[in-house]
Amino acid sequence: MTGPASANSNSSQPEECCLVCQDISTGYHYGVPSCNGCKTFFRRTIMKNQTFQCQFQKKCPVDKSVRCACRHCRFEKCLQVGMDRNAIQQNRDPIGYTKRTRRYPPVKKIEASEECSPSMVSVTDRNEDTALSFLSLTEAKCCALRLSEYLPSRTLLEAVISPCLLMDEVFMAEKAVLSPRHTISNTRFATQTDYHYWHERDWFVMIEWAKTLPVFQSLPFPDKLALLRHSAITYPSLVHVFNSPDHGPDTIVFPDGAYFDRTPEPTRPLGFNKKKYQMLDQLLKPMRTMEIDMTEFAAFKAIFFLNPDADDVDANAKKMLSDGRSAITNALYRYMVKKKGPEDAGDRFGRLLLLGTVLATMAVEMKEAVLVADFFDQIQFSTFAKQLLFGIKTESDI
Repeated sequence: MTGPASANSNSSQPEECCLVCQDISTGYHYGVPSCNGCKTFFRRTIMKNQTFQCQFQKKCPVDKSVRCACRHCRFEKCLQVGMDRNAIQQNRDPIGYTKRTRRYPPVKKIEASEECSPSMVSVTDRNEDTALSFLSLTEAKCCALRLSEYLPSRTLLEAVISPCLLMDEVFMAEKAVLSPRHTISNTRFATQTDYHYWHERDWFVMIEWAKTLPVFQSLPFPDKLALLRHSAITYPSLVHVFNSPDHGPDTIVFPDGAYFDRTPEPTRPLGFNKKKYQMLDQLLKPMRTMEIDMTEFAAFKAIFFLNPDADDVDANAKKMLSDGRSAITNALYRYMVKKKGPEDAGDRFGRLLLLGTVLATMAVEMKEAVLVADFFDQIQFSTFAKQLLFGIKTESDI
């Protein structure tokens, strides 16, 4: 007999996570705690003797929000955490045609008007879709603030704890006005000063944008800093690529007309040129090909930013970040289904999430402090930038 006390005891026990994707485990499958999705994926891969190819460097992230993006890295993760291929029983785990397809009548095709009917949308889905719309609106505000003249002089601590400027309607009306300096009258090759200027602006906007995310605001201060530092190098790259006007397939143009392309710059450190070519080949080209819209970009940016695997993020914050990321991922997929239809949405969804692997690779390669210092070696950093990139403290932070 199970009484109230027993029930409370069971409910208080922490839920075990899938070792592959960190979703909630449904039990031990093939030797390790795993969710139904990863269990089924592993079984089908073994039974069908499938072989997958990674489009990148076999370092794709695998968690519950992006586990379907790269099947090669997902299968390798299954093996790494200990899933046993020999535990699959041929006569018990068949793959292929089963009678299950005959038990149910054909699924009725849902018309667009029915699909959007409020009666068919759960409260959770509606809340996630509302959050996605908010991200898109916020992205427009970020663009306005980025193109304004406003750039405060403050420490990283002051930037993180101060009220969010993007949510201040009076401030935005007065200060988020297009600066004459940020209009393209003619183009010129970017100098180190240009890179410095636009990175500083984009770091400023990144923090204001992060403060609009409920998950970020609910984190302790050290975890906020961990997320910001994790994205400090790659966030500007993503913004530069998406917002660049189209001046050809191999050119990224800043709002003031400064640009860079494939022109070799031998006077710059090797890390600089490599990062530049990665942006052109692995970000600019696929994003232009896909014609990503602002809603998709806003969602992708948030998914990459809310990374539970970012360095120095506390264990308690990981689940919050994973849940927040999953909610955005769910809403993004529904948005794509409505925009492109279910057949094209799956492919588009996977291709977009795989761009996160590009950013993750760039983040790893730029992680070393020496490489970061080389990339910016001719720049006189502001106090704010030094604290963001290197964690350098000043007397005001002590």
